[in-house]
Amino acid sequence: MSVALRVEDLAVRYGPGCPVCAEPAGTRSAGALCEICGSVHGCREVGFALDAGEALGIVGESGSGKSTVLAALNLDQPVAGGRILLDGHDVTAAAGSERRRLRAGSLGIVYQTPQQGLDLAITAGGNAGSRLLAVGWRSYDRVRAEALAHHESVELAGERLDTPVRAFSGGMRQRVQLAKALISRPRLLLLDEPTSGLDVSVQARILDLVRRIRRESDVALVIVSHDLAVIRMLAERVLVMQAGRVVEAGLTDQVLGDPQHPYSQLLVSAQLT
Repeated sequence: MSVALRVEDLAVRYGPGCPVCAEPAGTRSAGALCEICGSVHGCREVGFALDAGEALGIVGESGSGKSTVLAALNLDQPVAGGRILLDGHDVTAAAGSERRRLRAGSLGIVYQTPQQGLDLAITAGGNAGSRLLAVGWRSYDRVRAEALAHHESVELAGERLDTPVRAFSGGMRQRVQLAKALISRPRLLLLDEPTSGLDVSVQARILDLVRRIRRESDVALVIVSHDLAVIRMLAERVLVMQAGRVVEAGLTDQVLGDPQHPYSQLLVSAQLT
């Protein structure tokens, strides 16, 4: 398979930075907060490659940097260093029309909070169709037909296509987000805590749906979750992040089944107790 996504030494910094916290290693720069200049490092020295059709999980406690990495991949967050290559093209500094084109066509995201990814005042079909309009589709009939096909592909009833999203349950809104994210056939799908706040039975249906989508497409997938069971179910490989850095990486079964880093061990043991 071809490499869909390559991330090289990705760094996101909140603050001016200084020579001390710019050092790749050192006692003063070990944490996310620089004691010298007060900058917070959302992530540092993050690197990985992801093939088409492959899934990568990113885990860590709140503040570990996992959501910062996801925001950078979605071109929501400017980076302080490193590169993001999508299908071999450097998109790190994409701005203006190029950024809009990438976010509408090549990138898809499902947010933890549906309000971030959907306009709740308009219909399910309108939300999904808006991405096609953004990439240049102009035929109303074609847009509506494609929106209906994707609506049904995420197991929503066709007659709900014209229902405002505010009338949907949490699980249904996540399905609408999936339909919207996938309608432009992106190369990379980003999932930010996709089952958080949902009932257990609804979580199971959403996870089954994501697994089916993976089987039926070659989209590369990055999943951020605090729930290690979600990562076990969806991802072949995993990154464990602490204080903005990757402290362990490898095959999901190996890392979560026999963690080597003390922080990874703590995460695993916390979910077993």
